[in-house]
Amino acid sequence: MRIALDGYELGREAKGVGRVIHNLVMRLPDLLPEDEFLVYTKEGIRLQDRCRVKERVLPARGGYLRWQNGSLRRALKKARPDIFVASNYVLPLFCPWKSILFVHDVSVISHPEWYSRRYALTRRYLVRKSLRRADLVLVSAVFVEDEIQSFFRVDPNKIKLIRYGVEDKFKRSPEDRIAEWREKKGLTGKTVIGFLGSIFKRRHVPELVRAAERLRREFPDLVLYLVGADFGVLEGGQGSLLSGREWVRWEKSLPEEELPIFYSSLDAFAYLSEYEGFGFPPLEALACGTPPVLMERGALKEVFSGLAVMVKVPDEEEISASLKAVLSDERTRSDILWEFEKRKPQFSWERAARELARLIGEMGKK
Repeated sequence: MRIALDGYELGREAKGVGRVIHNLVMRLPDLLPEDEFLVYTKEGIRLQDRCRVKERVLPARGGYLRWQNGSLRRALKKARPDIFVASNYVLPLFCPWKSILFVHDVSVISHPEWYSRRYALTRRYLVRKSLRRADLVLVSAVFVEDEIQSFFRVDPNKIKLIRYGVEDKFKRSPEDRIAEWREKKGLTGKTVIGFLGSIFKRRHVPELVRAAERLRREFPDLVLYLVGADFGVLEGGQGSLLSGREWVRWEKSLPEEELPIFYSSLDAFAYLSEYEGFGFPPLEALACGTPPVLMERGALKEVFSGLAVMVKVPDEEEISASLKAVLSDERTRSDILWEFEKRKPQFSWERAARELARLIGEMGKK
């Protein structure tokens, strides 16, 4: 079979969707040795050295939807694939090929207030149309499937759950390297709570800051280490949030190779997100030996049940108490990390890729 992949999100700065493609779909050539793969990207990512994988770099102007329905659609029409893998929520408007659609979440449908009206309406139309036309819909949590069914009438038999994994590079760093990192960052002797991810309103970072401030009464050496691009939460309308709080460290990003040591250097990881379709950062923190504190909402409640201290409401007092439990109660910490070690095989990209390969093989026989 000839299998084509939308690789728009692949690239040097790949996050979220790009990480899923890289870790899951890009394993398929080794699992389906008789098939040919075409990967369409917006920038060269050096796939030409892989057997049976051909990369096609297509010009990207005007954003993703224009690229998908322009350059990509024309390339697919010429290539005539047996199966098209749409990795980024929607199918092209013209899509006569058998198709597999990744739907990572439907936040734009369930919470249109988080987006511009035009964007939300456009996406609702495209997601509905894509869900109906796709031959197979892949989700990473039952929560996402339930949301799809609550908004759209979709044949439940074509929705398949494939649990995402954690990359092998995310593991506990050696203690001497952790000590070096902490010294380099001025964190030696500090109690460090970390956050990593885009800083949206729905991730309750202001409440986290105030909860950490409350905790400093008992942990005067506490540092809150935030990593992520700000979307109007820290700066702008709330520009004073970090003012006078020198114990809050904020970096817009860290090099990819430094993420494991970042997670390993933390005493606790906080990710108080109102809505997630899966949740990579807390999974990566766990793999590096750091227990997380999470909001008991969305896929976080499902995926991380028993693997985190859960906060029911974004109240600074409750957040503070939950963080204190992770910082002070060794039984709580050890129970979480022990449970993760038992369940870690569930978070395997290799296992997920084999399941996807099986589904593709079944599609090819129909």
